[in-house]
Amino acid sequence: MDTSGGQLSTADALLLRQFGLGTIMDVLGILLEGILFGAYSIFFLLAIYSFRQTGIRSLKAVLMSAAVGYLYLSSLAALAMDCYIAFANIHTHFMLESSPLDERWRAVEANGFQFVGAVELFWAFNAIVADAVVVWRTWAVYQGWLPAVGPPCFLLFAAFVFALIDVIFTLQDSVTGSIPSIPNAYKVYTVAQILVWALSLGTNILCTMLMGIRAWQFRKETIDLHLGVQRYPGMSTVDILSLLVESGFIYSFLWAIQIIGYLTFDEGTTGDIVSHVIVRIGRQITGMYPTLIIVLVNFQRTMWEGYGDAGSSITTGPIRWGSRRRRSKGSRQGEDEDEHKEVVSGLRDSAVPFVR
Repeated sequence: MDTSGGQLSTADALLLRQFGLGTIMDVLGILLEGILFGAYSIFFLLAIYSFRQTGIRSLKAVLMSAAVGYLYLSSLAALAMDCYIAFANIHTHFMLESSPLDERWRAVEANGFQFVGAVELFWAFNAIVADAVVVWRTWAVYQGWLPAVGPPCFLLFAAFVFALIDVIFTLQDSVTGSIPSIPNAYKVYTVAQILVWALSLGTNILCTMLMGIRAWQFRKETIDLHLGVQRYPGMSTVDILSLLVESGFIYSFLWAIQIIGYLTFDEGTTGDIVSHVIVRIGRQITGMYPTLIIVLVNFQRTMWEGYGDAGSSITTGPIRWGSRRRRSKGSRQGEDEDEHKEVVSGLRDSAVPFVR
């Protein structure tokens, strides 16, 4: 460190400024990530309680509980790694007395590089597992109707393929320091990372739109048939569909702004700080929405069981979606209402699926 009259050199002063900005970004990222993880923990505890209420008695229940557990533990691992990296960076920046300032950048890069493979692995497969839960719910609502569920299933499969490419390249790079020797390898690596995010975003937007269509159709049919809304403690089917559609769009928005993580900014600029924080948000939100889906599904089932036949009413009970046929008014109104009751009586097993 070059000092003259007790003054830092211009180069050292600039380095210390960069160290300070890096520390601010790390602390801000951990703080925000910790808040989101706290909110996620509430969802996770509700999911555990809902499984305790409904029981885990089928393969579907085992898979859903495994998905909830995996997503939560991976978010916890991501937070732990980010905390370790942040404290290691602070130590490297300001507490390595024997290391010149201009050499500490390489040590800081090494702090994060050792976790690159694990971070990318968790991020990519969190997105796949989360999207699988969303697609599962859409499949159940549409009862496997291929024109509706085919596109999101294709997007999910494509995202899984590119996630494998992304993870393989990242793990090899972190272990050996080089990516696979294939033509245009770096371009394939970069494009695969972006496509995982883009395909995941497309899956969520498409599934949310499909659920919005179903919610609108159900509400419209109920109004057209002049069917009364009976209220019981808990949320009605329309409430649940509306909540999941709204939360789906919020999640899609938060997932869409992750694009900033793929942009390049000068170090220490506002864009660099915002990008750093947004990426931290993405590590925690991937599991929150799927966990919310499973919580609402399980609690809806608990409500039906708790209120017996009341749970089979038109608006709080199940919906079985079928083709709506136009009918004339008058003598066929009673038949129309009977058909609607039969149509909506199947939700317990289909449209708002619950874990048996």
